[in-house]
Amino acid sequence: MKRTYIAEALRGENIDKEILVKGWVRTRRDSKGGFSFIELNDGSCFRNLQIIADADLENYQQEVIKPKRPGRKPKKHKK
Repeated sequence: MKRTYIAEALRGENIDKEILVKGWVRTRRDSKGGFSFIELNDGSCFRNLQIIADADLENYQQEVIKPKRPGRKPKKHKK
């Protein structure tokens, strides 16, 4: 499958079609309802593509809800 850049995808020409996008995750918000909102960017435009990843996906736990990187400690906020 040929890659589609996010700038092309946002034009709306591929509605209801499966496309392949590549990029980096700008933000991810996990829902208690069993899905995650992922904002993906590839540098082709300033806007992001929002992806809704359902917990029923085969690789949801391994790829979407990745464990935090080892060695990273949460920041402590000063009072």
